Amino acid sequence: MVFFKILFVISWICFFLFANKNKFHIFISTCYFGMILGFVTDFIIDIYPLWEYPVPTKKERFWTKILDEFGIYLVVIYFYLQYFPKTKSFGNKMYYIFKWTIFTILLEWVALKTGYMKHGLWWSLGFSYISDWILFWCFYHHNKWIERYKREE
Repeated sequence: MVFFKILFVISWICFFLFANKNKFHIFISTCYFGMILGFVTDFIIDIYPLWEYPVPTKKERFWTKILDEFGIYLVVIYFYLQYFPKTKSFGNKMYYIFKWTIFTILLEWVALKTGYMKHGLWWSLGFSYISDWILFWCFYHHNKWIERYKREE
């Protein structure tokens, strides 16, 4: 659980130092969307254990998931949206998503190597990497949908 506490603190320090708070009202909906997906996924892996965060007690498992969603997920999605390239080039978008998927898969790799995460059943880093691409693409499109909705108000 120490790993998640450290990441939670680092992510929120980065948020307070580097986040563009003027965009908060636009980005937070997509951050919540990502957190909800994370909580649903956590519920599913309690039933079908594709991965786990090995902790000794249910209380620590609960807090690990909370720290993960409210720290890592929220802040990573926020920064992902904040720095998304303004150019409409498909190649620029793909390269940007590639950089973020490399960042997130490296975080997962560190968690695996340090024992703070463990893959189960048939799950692997490869499946996580593919999932990251899908998630980042969904976050991009969700945010575009929110921006259109906010403009229409």
